Formats: sequence, C-alpha cells, structure tokens
Amino acid sequence: MKRRILYGIMLIVSVLGLFLIPGEVQAASAIVEFTTGTPALSAGSEFTVVCRVTSSEVFSDVEMKVLYDASIMEFVSGGNKVSGGDGILQISSTGNGDEVKKRTYSLRFKALKAGTGAIEMGKKMAVKNLEGDSFSVSANRVTLTVTEPEVGGGTTDPVSATPAPASTGTPSLSTNNKLKSLRLDCLSMTPKFDTNVLEYTVKVDCDTNLLYFNYVAANNKAAVRIKNNEELLLGENDVRIVVTAESGDKRVYKLKVIKESEAETRVREQQEKGKSDINFSVYEKEGSIYIQNQYQFQVVDVKDDSILPSGYVKTSVDLEGKNVTAYTMENDLDNNYLLMYLKGAGTEPVLYQYDRMERTVQRYTGTMTQKVNKGGNVAQEKEFMPKTGAWLYAALVSMAVIILILLIVILNMVLRRKLGRGKRVLDDMDF
Repeated sequence: MKRRILYGIMLIVSVLGLFLIPGEVQAASAIVEFTTGTPALSAGSEFTVVCRVTSSEVFSDVEMKVLYDASIMEFVSGGNKVSGGDGILQISSTGNGDEVKKRTYSLRFKALKAGTGAIEMGKKMAVKNLEGDSFSVSANRVTLTVTEPEVGGGTTDPVSATPAPASTGTPSLSTNNKLKSLRLDCLSMTPKFDTNVLEYTVKVDCDTNLLYFNYVAANNKAAVRIKNNEELLLGENDVRIVVTAESGDKRVYKLKVIKESEAETRVREQQEKGKSDINFSVYEKEGSIYIQNQYQFQVVDVKDDSILPSGYVKTSVDLEGKNVTAYTMENDLDNNYLLMYLKGAGTEPVLYQYDRMERTVQRYTGTMTQKVNKGGNVAQEKEFMPKTGAWLYAALVSMAVIILILLIVILNMVLRRKLGRGKRVLDDMDF
C-alpha cells in the first residue's frame, strides 16, 4: 500500500513539473494578402494590386520585398513607402509611433505584353511592434493573365478600300537573344549584370530552395527558359538561363549558385546583426542633437524627473565629438549603461538605454537596468514569459495549487484510514 501511494505521489509531481517548466510563448503572427480586382486584363492597361498586412496583435513596423514578373508588368507607383523596380519592390514602413492591426499599400502596375505573371512576397519580411518583437509571417500569391488588346471591328466600303500591298517575301526574323536586365532575390551576384557577360556567381542562404528571377529580354519575341532551378542543393549548383531568339539562335547565361549550410547562414546573420547594431551616427541639426541608427531620434531633456528611475541623475556623454545629454546612476557615474530621452519621428519622447561599450540604443523597459543595479549579467537575461503569455502562466500556477491541495487531501485520507485500522486492532486485543 505504501509503495502504491509513493508511486502515485511521484507521478503527480512529475506531471506537475512538466507543466511548470518555463517556455517561450509562440510569437504573434501576421498575414500578407495580395488582391486585385482585375486578374485578367489586356496589354497596355494599368491595374492596382493591394498589399494588406493584418494581425490579431498590434504592430508598428513593416519591411518587406515584393517580387513581380518584370517581363509581363511594369511598376508605376506605390506611395512614399514603396520603392524599386525591375521585378523587386521594397516596402519600408518603419519608425512608426503608432500600433495597428492592419496596414495597406496600393501598388500600381502597367501590363506590358501577353502572358501570365505573378506577384508575391519575397523572403525578407519583418513585422514588428514597438517593443521590437518580430511576428511570424505568411503570405499568398496573386497571378494575372495579360492578353493582347482586341483589334477594333467595323465594316469597310469595298469601293474605297485600299488595296493590300504586294507581298515582298518572308520578313527576316530577329536574331537578338540577349537579356536586357536580370535581377535575383539572393545574397549577392558577381559580377554586376551585363548583357554581354555570360557567367556569374550567386550566393543564397540555407533556406533558399529555388531562385526568384526577374528578367527582361532585349527583344520581346525572344523566349526565356530557366534550367536546373527546381531544387537547390547545399554547395554549388549549375543554373542556366537559355534565351532563344525569334530566329532560333540561343544564348546561355550560366549561374554558379552557392547555397550556404545552416551553420554558415546563422553565423552570417549574427555577424550582420552585430554590425547593424553598431553602425549609427550622431549629428547636430538646427541646434538639436540627433542619433541615427535603424531609426532617427532627437535627443531631448527630461522636464519631469518623476519619469526617471530612482537614483538616476543628469549627465552627458561624448558621442562622435557631440555632447549628448544622458542620465546615469548617482552612485555609479561610470556605469556602462546610460539612459537617454529620445524622440522619434512623429512620436512622443521616451527613455532609451545606451550601451557605452557596444554603442547601441534600445527601448528602456526597466528589466536591464534593474539587473545592472543588482550586479547581474545582462547578457544572460532572458524573458521567458512575455505579456501575451501571462494568462497561460497564471493558469499553470492555479493548476499547480489545485494538484497540491488534492495531494494533501489524499495523504490526509490515507493517514485517517491507517489510524482507524490501528484503533480497531487495539480494541480487539485481549490484555
């Protein structure tokens, strides 16, 4: 009986331990949806594709690439948040001070010639909130069919009709088998594209299984075909672009595509992240000091000292020859971490934390400075439970309390039963 009770307790404790293991809550998700009211249109006409980014959680910034078939359609306009051309657009809506659940971008195109073209999201996509949390992103793909414009009908007066010109023989066919332009969604392509250069080296990351091409043939009657682009393997891949002129003459552009291993991709991404955090500038404009990193901030003075953490006093730091107002702990003026009051474009000023050693700024939340004040290691700090998972943590704690209460009740019942049994034994004994 004791062994069964012990096994039961061990089982309950094990299950309880599994529930109480801290874990990261899944990131919020966003959806990119491309829509158009004219999936079928004629060459020469203009059309609009709406790019809508939505999420159940609020977000602030959107940065993404949009790929389209430049041989079928031409980019016309898209507002001040959209730039690019030749098959690749860049939507950059960053530095926003507000958080929303939907952002919409209107992309205007012109159909060039008959064919089928697609518009879709590129690999590089970032949706973030004001805290800098990244969302997972999924997207659809819209396909458009372009046809040749219809020739106008009508009757012809046989009396006044102009006689057809006499045949002069079969017209000569074009021998132009060159590409006018070529762009790839890749890490790098060397050398830079030249219509007369036939060999290139292309590098892609470990997540790229095929190349996205955007090309324009020098002659619109030439046919372009891609070979060996079905499934890129680790290491070197031989991808070829075959351009066939109207006359049948062929030209082959050879691409040596080098695909990184997963380790190489992760190391490069960490290096790039480190570089992007360090590269920032400080400059003075119209009497104010500005810090330019990924975003632009104006340095302002704190008017109400109550917004500063307890124990912080006003000081200054020299950044690239500029005297910048900052705030540091009164009992540790040389601490590596300072606070700055920074104002973004169109937003109210808030506190940011500056790292003297790494030369980086990030939104101040209190957790990092509190760790420094306690003498902890900031680099090892990791928050396992963001605000979106607080309810889950509360539920797990409640479950743990309920299980402990049930355990106590079970042990109490067992002890009472054993005491009752012992009492009956004593009553039956004849002294």
